[in-house]
Amino acid sequence: MKIENNHTAAGTDQDSYARNSIIQAMSISKEFPTIKEALERLYATMQPKCIMVGELGCASGPNTLMVIPEVIDITYKTYRAMNFQDIPEISVFLNDLPANDFNTIALSLASFHKKLDVDRKGDVGRCYVSATPGSYLTRIFPDNFLHFVHCSQSAHWLSQVPKGLLTKGEGSINKGNIYIADTSPPEVHGAYREQFEEDFTTFLKQRGEEIVTGGCMVINLMASTKSYRPQDYFMKQALNIPFGDMASEGLIDRKKLDEFELAFYPPTTEELMKVIVDEGSFHVQKHGIFTVDWDLPIKDPRNYYGKISEAEKIDVNERAKYVAAPLIATTKYMMGTQFGEHVLDEYYARVTKVLADRLSSGRKCESLHHSISLIKI
Repeated sequence: MKIENNHTAAGTDQDSYARNSIIQAMSISKEFPTIKEALERLYATMQPKCIMVGELGCASGPNTLMVIPEVIDITYKTYRAMNFQDIPEISVFLNDLPANDFNTIALSLASFHKKLDVDRKGDVGRCYVSATPGSYLTRIFPDNFLHFVHCSQSAHWLSQVPKGLLTKGEGSINKGNIYIADTSPPEVHGAYREQFEEDFTTFLKQRGEEIVTGGCMVINLMASTKSYRPQDYFMKQALNIPFGDMASEGLIDRKKLDEFELAFYPPTTEELMKVIVDEGSFHVQKHGIFTVDWDLPIKDPRNYYGKISEAEKIDVNERAKYVAAPLIATTKYMMGTQFGEHVLDEYYARVTKVLADRLSSGRKCESLHHSISLIKI
């Protein structure tokens, strides 16, 4: 089952991705040192008059344009430090699936450019931003076109339910689960890993043709370690448990549950590196793993809301709602498509209850991430 129209919740309403993506913003901000190193190395070897930048899996909301001011700042500082006479133009291509909410992005561009001009006190050259819809598992740019590519929180999503999980007339061999679980047959984990390897190989191959030799790419995707496998993710627990309960209570069709799998996979470092080496288009410049605490902005929101809150005074149910919001924005479309929008309120109320129970027991809601910088060979 291919997943061709999966996208985050559009618009700017309460459940939209645009209003519930601070966790992704935290993750992107942790990439800035890696982006800086990648661009400085790029400009030490080439000085293009117009820098072509691909922002892949851009989604819609404040994070979509988050990296552009950083690219501009690094570019200007580096060129001036090297005493180059002309500051280059910058052209940014925003890419996501065609169903992505590009209209909201377009409406935000005027205010983005105005804020950029104010923040930089007029020190802004020509910066062009355009939309390039399409799957990044296909070719979307000409040969040797891009100098820098950024892809955050996207490459762990799979193009389809892993091959072999769904059998005709029988549903998934991973019955009762929508993802890898402790009760899953061994072949389930293998199927997910193989689908990731296939998709990420395709991703690298396409970028290898589109990026100039010596160009760079920075990718942020969810990670696993040998001791922290996909079945340990709090998101899996939060999203999986309510469906099993609701099917037992007759609130959702068990057949639909058995036909559905959550198509994402967080690879280990070893799995990630194997794909990169085997595909052969890129050299690894830098790799690291970092953690994002989904509960942090409400426990200690000094850097996010300009005030200090004491974690012990915040009701655990409110914390759970806060953690659930990005999950809802990310999965609402796919869940509604499979199970019907009429069950979503009850389903997400139960997701929040699972998260509240987890937080009450002192367990964290956190995710691991790869930050990897690649150079086109």
